[in-house]
Amino acid sequence: MLRRALIVLCAAAPLSAPLSAQFVNRATWLGLDEEGVRRDFRQDQDYFLDRFAYVVAPPWWDRGLLRFGNGARYALGSVTTSKFTVEGQVDHAAPLGSGFAFGYHLLQSEHRDARFLRNAIEFEYEVGPETALFAQGELFADKQWIDASGGVWLWRRGDQALRAMVTVVDAPADKSRDFVYERAPYAVMLAGAFGDPRSHRIVFELGAQLPFEVRATGSPETFAMQRWIGTVESHLVLGGRDRLVLAAEREWTDKDVDSDVPGGALVEDFRRDFRQLRAEWWRDGLTPWSVGVLHTHHGERGLRPNDPAASLRGRHDSWFALVRLQWAVAEPLSFEPQLFAGVVQDRWFDAADLRDRELFQGRLSWNTRFDFSPRSTLVLAVGVQLDELAFGGGGAQFVTRF
Repeated sequence: MLRRALIVLCAAAPLSAPLSAQFVNRATWLGLDEEGVRRDFRQDQDYFLDRFAYVVAPPWWDRGLLRFGNGARYALGSVTTSKFTVEGQVDHAAPLGSGFAFGYHLLQSEHRDARFLRNAIEFEYEVGPETALFAQGELFADKQWIDASGGVWLWRRGDQALRAMVTVVDAPADKSRDFVYERAPYAVMLAGAFGDPRSHRIVFELGAQLPFEVRATGSPETFAMQRWIGTVESHLVLGGRDRLVLAAEREWTDKDVDSDVPGGALVEDFRRDFRQLRAEWWRDGLTPWSVGVLHTHHGERGLRPNDPAASLRGRHDSWFALVRLQWAVAEPLSFEPQLFAGVVQDRWFDAADLRDRELFQGRLSWNTRFDFSPRSTLVLAVGVQLDELAFGGGGAQFVTRF
């Protein structure tokens, strides 16, 4: 009953799972040196579509993919003349004997606050045919940054599982001379994959950095935050060769800086809200194709009451039609062209930049696919911006199972 309730809950939640369910909680606080109140990289009106085109593979890529299995998935693409967007993971578990196993997990990704590369090692003990306990750590020579996690696997068999984890962020923080937590940071994650690929499959991931407060040593300012990131993707077989893909992603962040000194210029109340919804109708066959729609919303508000000129307000809304195709040329070569076209509303107001515009945006991506084996695929991509008739950058996608 609990498993059925989880499936219904996640299918209805307003949370896109472009990749498989994760072993590492992407919502976890990265530390004062890694992320501040505001984002440290640019996201302009082209960014969201560019990242989607590189990172979210066509739905037929999910054939035979074990969501929690051993393997590597990497996608990257150019979003500016000097920057890539990168989404990658490497996961491997090896049995040790007597019910124990060792795991290694790498996650290279980004959320709306920062880009990051994280490594975790894991020890697991199987307590039943479908149940296991595990302990995970992200290790650093500087002890104050170590994150320690513990969790449980439930209903694990084949390509189905539920994974729950609790993380103590910066677990040895009492050893730090750089900062002190006035409210301890904990993070939680729930990830799962359930269903039959021949009828209905659902994959979800929910990660949260629970509210905390931290103060740098000797600083009059207190930093507080919480962050929630959720994704869900559903594949429903409609009969024959037709499938319906529904996906959603939600990220919400709340950050505050308070100061013991009246009139502190850096005092800020910051909120961010990101939502992305996608629906694709996929027809399988010798030449698979899909058509769909994509909606993205991104809103930011940062208010600095003691320095109102440095406040910001931003809002991005876009609606796109998607057309994707796989055209087999000769083993192991095929082409996967993708067409995206739609309308973008882009509003941004801060001291350095003022814009308020509505514009057409289009992108044609020509992806060349090489299937080294049924287990390994490489795609090389080039794009053209249709609204400007300009080169839209290049990228690559790689998937392997081992």
